[in-house]
Amino acid sequence: MNTSQPFPGTLAASPVLNTADLNMRPQHDLCQIVAQFLSVGEGVMAHWVEFARGVLLFVMAPGDARSGEFYIYDRKQGKFWLLSLPDGIFGGYSTAEMRQKIRDYRLLELAENPSRLATIH
Repeated sequence: MNTSQPFPGTLAASPVLNTADLNMRPQHDLCQIVAQFLSVGEGVMAHWVEFARGVLLFVMAPGDARSGEFYIYDRKQGKFWLLSLPDGIFGGYSTAEMRQKIRDYRLLELAENPSRLATIH
């Protein structure tokens, strides 16, 4: 991972929920934390990439093929971040677009080291 280069465009990250909001602790089982997050947001998991420090989530609204949004869960801080991509698309992405967006905006690098999210919001 090249941590010296900035992320493409004006990628933004906004904290949305944390484990305290979910009446949980970061030490709880990851699957339970994510399940509670999905329940609160009424979303369904479309893609999940797990790392030691973070998890990249692609969450969609049930029945809406163009509703996907990217989130990163910081396992240490117990915090979920919504990622806003600088591509002018509002309202979400399809699963077909997901992999390309992950590559274009280097989202796996952020999931590997979610402490970087605080510097880009």
